[in-house]
Amino acid sequence: MDVPAITQAIWTFKVKAIAVVGAGTMGAGVAQLAATHGCIVYLNDIDGEVIQRGIDGIVARLERSVDKGRLKRRDRDAILGRIKPADAICDLSDVDLAVEAVVEDLAVKQEVFATLEEGLSASAVLATNTSSLSITRIAEAVKNPSRVVGMHFFNPAPVMPLVEVIAGRASDEASVDFACKVAEGWGKVPVRAKDTPGFIVNRVARGFYLEALRLRSEGVAGVDEIDAVMRTHGKFKMGPFELMDLIGLDVNLAVSTSIWEQTGKPARFRVHEMQQQLVDQGHLGRKSGRGFYLHDGETPLPAVAVDRRSYELSPLLSDAMLAFSARAGAAQTSSTERYVFCRILSAVINEAGLLFSDNVATRKDIDIAMVKGANYPKGPLAWADDIGHRTVRGLLKGLNSTVSDGRYEPAPLFADAQ
Repeated sequence: MDVPAITQAIWTFKVKAIAVVGAGTMGAGVAQLAATHGCIVYLNDIDGEVIQRGIDGIVARLERSVDKGRLKRRDRDAILGRIKPADAICDLSDVDLAVEAVVEDLAVKQEVFATLEEGLSASAVLATNTSSLSITRIAEAVKNPSRVVGMHFFNPAPVMPLVEVIAGRASDEASVDFACKVAEGWGKVPVRAKDTPGFIVNRVARGFYLEALRLRSEGVAGVDEIDAVMRTHGKFKMGPFELMDLIGLDVNLAVSTSIWEQTGKPARFRVHEMQQQLVDQGHLGRKSGRGFYLHDGETPLPAVAVDRRSYELSPLLSDAMLAFSARAGAAQTSSTERYVFCRILSAVINEAGLLFSDNVATRKDIDIAMVKGANYPKGPLAWADDIGHRTVRGLLKGLNSTVSDGRYEPAPLFADAQ
């Protein structure tokens, strides 16, 4: 495939047909999304039963929309008529785009991409829905890596508005543009990012989870108290422990581990042993009935106790926290609530600053990604602007003085603030 062929394809046709490889939750969701927007979808999986389950799930979701009056039955039938089970990906010359949504295993994904390259036309763009693996490494499996991009949809794909479009080291700009236009055509909000572990959302969100885990293990507050602080003062819809239980502790741990290892195991991404222990015990959150909370009643109750310990803050750090929390809209807090709020929010903001400083994405796209993909109340860099970069830097430097591993070192974006 040459560059002019892809460039011409972007402007001369509307996407008519796509292939989706992997008929699990994400693959079926992408198939439903594409079919809803008029695409023929060839849905493939190595297991025919998985394909059928995926289609059954689509039928059930569309049927609920019909029952609620959101979808006409004739439109439901048309959508389903555009989804074609495919036992193999071969001779699909009409496919403009392939989206891979198989297990998060590099070798498996590379095998899929090698097969796609052989089975699809030379002008088709090949996209991976990976949430944390390297696009560049996945593209090593094909002869022409310029056609490979990341299209990271969020679950549930038909509902969540964000798509992260990631350029690997060899990805052609025209392929990235194509993926963005496809996402827009399907009613999504695309953001662009360079190939970095965790991309935008999963990388920036590590601070939200990992800082909360550290605070609990240090005996500062319990899981329910930390969640309440971030809901009440941060205006997040869910606290970090509630959200990990919803996502699944095993899923969250896998992403954390992948990012930590791929970034060279920096202290700020160090996987927390408490989460590993819960996963080892089979306590995976809502889907297992127990995680950080017990989910066997109407109201979830904390399943993890806190061993409360006292802590002391220097006058300089206390002043920095007061300034930060007041400017962040959380002035009316107790000292412990303020400590929890400041540590978690500053970790999120600093990671967003590091992404921008590393030229992974624009400030606008980072903020859009966290609002649209993670449901944050405000973009972290917009929050930093409201707080003031000097105030952000002051808090981070104060926190960094309390640790020996440098995990709060301010991003260059804030380091030069006056």
